[in-house]
Amino acid sequence: MTQNEEPARARRRFTERLACTLLFTVVQLWSAAVIVTQLETSGIVALAVALVLAGGLVAVADAWREVRSDRRQLDDEIREDLVRL
Repeated sequence: MTQNEEPARARRRFTERLACTLLFTVVQLWSAAVIVTQLETSGIVALAVALVLAGGLVAVADAWREVRSDRRQLDDEIREDLVRL
């Protein structure tokens, strides 16, 4: 693998992760909106639904945290490559 291929692969992996996270977020938000607006329940079932929705939102937040972390790492790698030039 040449020196130019590694940054390109890293950018491609980041772009793929970003696209998947964006799609995941849209699906989670859509499904949460449908559940909140269409579900008519009370008691223990409502509590269970609330916990499941909270878990989905935590998963979305975690996915975006990973994307931000990957972006910072990619930026650092690009800076290091520029310094070497």
